[in-house]
Amino acid sequence: MSKGPQTALERYILKRGGDLDLFYQKFEGSLPEYKLLRVVSWLVILAVVTYFAIPDSPDPIQLTYELDLDKAPTGSLVITLIAEGDLPRRMNLEFPPGVFWDLRNGVHPHSATAHELKPDGSKGKPLTVDRTREGWRVGTRGVSRVGFIYQVDFNQIQGQDLDVRRHISSPVAGGLRAAGFEIFLQPVGPEIDGITVTIHNPDDLQVLVPWPALVRSTSRVAKNQSPPPAQLANISQGQGFLPAAGVAPMNDTDPDKAPSTPPVPSNLMFHPLNLADLNNALLICGNLQVVSTQVRECVIQLATDHSWKFPLSSALDMVRRIARTEMGFFGSAPTSQITVILAANRITGEENFDIYGVHTGSSVLIMMDPNITWGDLEDQSASVIAHEMFHGWLGEAIPQRDPDMLWFTEGATTWYAARMLTAAGIWSPDHARAILEARLDRDYQKNTLKSRISVADAAAEVMAGPNKVRFAYAGGVVACMNLDQWMAENTGKRRPLDQVLRHLYENRDGSPLTRLAFETAVLEVTGLDCSVWLDEHVYTKSHLPTAIRLI
Repeated sequence: MSKGPQTALERYILKRGGDLDLFYQKFEGSLPEYKLLRVVSWLVILAVVTYFAIPDSPDPIQLTYELDLDKAPTGSLVITLIAEGDLPRRMNLEFPPGVFWDLRNGVHPHSATAHELKPDGSKGKPLTVDRTREGWRVGTRGVSRVGFIYQVDFNQIQGQDLDVRRHISSPVAGGLRAAGFEIFLQPVGPEIDGITVTIHNPDDLQVLVPWPALVRSTSRVAKNQSPPPAQLANISQGQGFLPAAGVAPMNDTDPDKAPSTPPVPSNLMFHPLNLADLNNALLICGNLQVVSTQVRECVIQLATDHSWKFPLSSALDMVRRIARTEMGFFGSAPTSQITVILAANRITGEENFDIYGVHTGSSVLIMMDPNITWGDLEDQSASVIAHEMFHGWLGEAIPQRDPDMLWFTEGATTWYAARMLTAAGIWSPDHARAILEARLDRDYQKNTLKSRISVADAAAEVMAGPNKVRFAYAGGVVACMNLDQWMAENTGKRRPLDQVLRHLYENRDGSPLTRLAFETAVLEVTGLDCSVWLDEHVYTKSHLPTAIRLI
């Protein structure tokens, strides 16, 4: 969420098109002391004068995103962004960082138009729209409410593109799958006070979204107004949202009772917490099969647009057991809803993976061989599901943004996924050990990158290629296991890394996981300073043993 400048001088500089960083760098350390004092005195005078000449920072604005699914069956989405409040003279609308404006990525926003909105919601005068490198610029001078309409096309990307991120947003049977960070334009500059998303679904397509506070509605509901209980979409009917009053949730021990065709509202509405919450979303609509259950206070959904060689209810039971085990490890769910989407893997090529997993907010996307059997699902796909679901805690609730800590986020998640599957009774301890030993031998001990690059460096460039991905993940597992053993030997604690993870989760405040934050957590839990150990074994080309306590 962007915030306006805090001082009148800063507002003045920005209003005149100046760059604050360059402004301060121009004087820092480059002038004799007496000249610097004169500059500072002049700035103080200017600040006093402009304080009374320049209005206060603009008030926060409100955003409403209206998604029209009318063209979804043909692979297109029409989005109307309504911005209202104290709008700037020109409003820049940009995509957040991601893979955009690349003809191979399958997502093409186009046909942007804008107009003023009158108090009754009707269209007023058209507004200027100019294309920029990051998005569009809209002329909003003298306008307090603007409607910006654009269309996003989802093209079938080529399977030879091995970057799985380019396959997140894609056409699906009868509809489309869309990552929030690829479809939601956002204003740059103004502070955002509230966000509303509405979905118009004229053909009653099956729709899944990550937000639990979704409601049925035929008209707009104010963001501070709760809808009547009868309007709340019903968890136990498989929609996966907040339960309606007086409706008991489904028994999580009997997933076979989950409906495969839940009722679908024609109009949906929800309020993301902020822009990050808005963009960290995965929406899917089309010819979907949906089953759901509940574990504690968390809804578990399983959806697919493909016909598999195993019952969807059996897959839901496996997902439920994984979720229940991971919640038990951390003590609670990271979100009130977890959605797992099973899709056919269309990525081809000699170096491709058989299974790809992606987590986006509270949604987990698993792309598998279209002909996978139930045995393969348990033996292979289960670890990917457990891995991506674990990222809901380590990666989302404990945010991963620092490349220097990817070795831990991916390594710990991979190791704990195997341990969670064992605790859930899906893998036997012997099977888990065999899987880990084989992977570590192939991807770490015999990897050509060993001795040539550190585990931390490999993980920081995790999308560089399959071989580096394998080395980074396996090396991260080896590092986490050895770090856990080192802490245990020096403290007498059993599984001290477990306690460190829980400590990070229980004391989370939204701050990203950094090396300093990790070292601090280790120190608080064990009393050990692990910085030297990390320097010697993770951030250099050190070798670590793999045949230690795997499970």
